Amino acid sequence: MSIYQHQYILDSDIVVPTGMNTELAIAIARADIDRFATFEDSNEKYTVASLEFVDQTCLMTKVQETLNVLITPLLDRLHISLKPLPLLLSVPQEISEHDLRNWIDESDFSDYLSNIKFSKNSGNAFLQECLNSLAEPDAIMCIAIDSLYEKKEALMSSRDAMSGTNPWGVLPSEGGAGMVLTKRNVLDTLKLIPQSKIVYSQFDWHSSDRRGCARLIRAASKHHDNLGPIYSDMTNQRAHTEDYGFAIGARSEVLPYAQQVTLTNEFWGTIGGGSGIATLATMNHLSTVGVLSTAFLFDQNNTRSLFILNREK
Repeated sequence: MSIYQHQYILDSDIVVPTGMNTELAIAIARADIDRFATFEDSNEKYTVASLEFVDQTCLMTKVQETLNVLITPLLDRLHISLKPLPLLLSVPQEISEHDLRNWIDESDFSDYLSNIKFSKNSGNAFLQECLNSLAEPDAIMCIAIDSLYEKKEALMSSRDAMSGTNPWGVLPSEGGAGMVLTKRNVLDTLKLIPQSKIVYSQFDWHSSDRRGCARLIRAASKHHDNLGPIYSDMTNQRAHTEDYGFAIGARSEVLPYAQQVTLTNEFWGTIGGGSGIATLATMNHLSTVGVLSTAFLFDQNNTRSLFILNREK
C-alpha cells in the first residue's frame, strides 16, 4: 500500500505553450489551435512547442516569468491562514540557484513564502520529494519548470525527437506546473475543500526493463479493482509505449479505459520535469467529482509512478 496517506492536492495550475492556466491550456489544446510549430534541422522536420507568451531571451528569464505566472494565482487562491508557506522548486540544472533565489527574494510574492528549497530532483523523484516534504508543514507548494525546447537540437541529434521519419520520440516543449499539498486535519480546521485526495501513490525506480508500469498496476490492483479513467504524460518513445502496453497485459481487468488514455504529451508536447504535476493538474480539471482516476507518470530517467486521485470539487 502507498505510504502516503491522508494527503490532498489543495490547488494546482500549469503554464504550457497552449496557455498560462489549466483551463485555458486544456481548452486550446483540445481545440487544436496552432499549439505546435515546425523546426527544420538537417533537412528533417520536427514538431516543437514553446512558451511564446514569455520572454525567450534566455533560459533564466524564461524560468523567472514562468514561475511568476505559476506562483501568483496559486498564492492568490491560498487561504490566508496557510501563508507564508514553504516552496519546493525544481528547475533546469543550468539555472543558477543563487541568482534565482535572489530574484525570488526581490519579487512581490516573497513575503508569502516561509522557506525556499531548490530540489536536485526532477520527474518522479521530484514528485516523491514533494510527498515526503509534507511531513512537517501544514501545506507546501511544489513547482517544477523545465524546457526540452531548449535542448531540441541535442534531442534531434540523438534521434530522440519525433520527426517525419522517426515516430519514436518526444515533442520538445517547455513549461511548468505547480501544486499545493496539504493534510486532512488542515482541511477540517480551515473548512477547505481540496481539488483532490491522493488515494494511492507508488513509484518504480528501475523501469529500464519496460516492466515498471506492470509492477505498479499489480500492486495497485491489490487494493483497487477499478482504476477508472487513465491520464499519462507518456511520450511516443518505445520505452514508454511498451512499458504501458505490458501494464495493460498485466491487469487489464482493472483498467476499463486502458485504450482511452488522456495524453498530456499530445496536448502541449513533452515539457520534461514539469510533466508529472501538469498531468495531475489536468486530472484535477477533467476528472469527475467522486470518481477515481489514475495517472501513469513517466520521465526520462527510467522511473515510473502511479497515482490514484479522487476529485473532490
